[in-house]
Amino acid sequence: MTGMEADRSMMMDVLRWPGGRNVRDLGGRALRAGGRTPFGKVFRSAAPEYLTDDGWAAAKAAGVRTVVDLRNAPAETQRSGDHPIIQPESLDGVVFVPAPTEDPDDGEFLRVCGPWLDHPCSWADNARLATDRIAAVLKVIAQADGAVLVHCAGGRDRTGMISAMLLHIAGATEEAIIEDYAAGWRGAGAYSGHGWVYNPDQESWQKHRHGPTDPQELERQVADRVPALREWNATFDSADLLKPDDVRTLRSLLLPVAT
Repeated sequence: MTGMEADRSMMMDVLRWPGGRNVRDLGGRALRAGGRTPFGKVFRSAAPEYLTDDGWAAAKAAGVRTVVDLRNAPAETQRSGDHPIIQPESLDGVVFVPAPTEDPDDGEFLRVCGPWLDHPCSWADNARLATDRIAAVLKVIAQADGAVLVHCAGGRDRTGMISAMLLHIAGATEEAIIEDYAAGWRGAGAYSGHGWVYNPDQESWQKHRHGPTDPQELERQVADRVPALREWNATFDSADLLKPDDVRTLRSLLLPVAT
């Protein structure tokens, strides 16, 4: 994908919910059997604390009734001075589900995945070491009423992993999965922020503040991750994480509606 094509792809699926960061619809992704995933079923984003009252109104107008939070509480989930003050009624009708995809205190997870956090190289091991956690995320999405918003901190890797699993189960093409992941990675890089990163040399979590990423560096990061994403797509079966009924529900959620 050229830089111009990447910019066009990123603009096609970004949603303008006031205050929202890296908000995207999982709809419009090509399926191997033909057609594209439907819009308005599953959304993905960075931390939704940046949404304003109008942003939450837009999310609810889009059908969002369940918000699945992939972050580790309480370290990543506290509101800060960067976040707008919102009215409590803006959240009426929305169910918030904490569903972290990892145990940040699990020594084996840190040993195996710690050097590869924010990289698809860690996904298969993450699923192996935290099968129940990731299965729980997918089940919540399968069983939710209304549309679902899935998010982590930046909306790029944990959210990218879950989105890739959903698309994989739905039967999306390899290129569609890569396009979705790359768009989420580029979208996260457009913002400054802070979060927790694991330092494998010091074997500790450290808070890290960063600015927007240079576009050329973003493309280097995406290019570095695509081979690992292709390998994951070819060798990992996301459906193995779930019972057949939940697999069928997720597939029906993301398959085109017959006309």
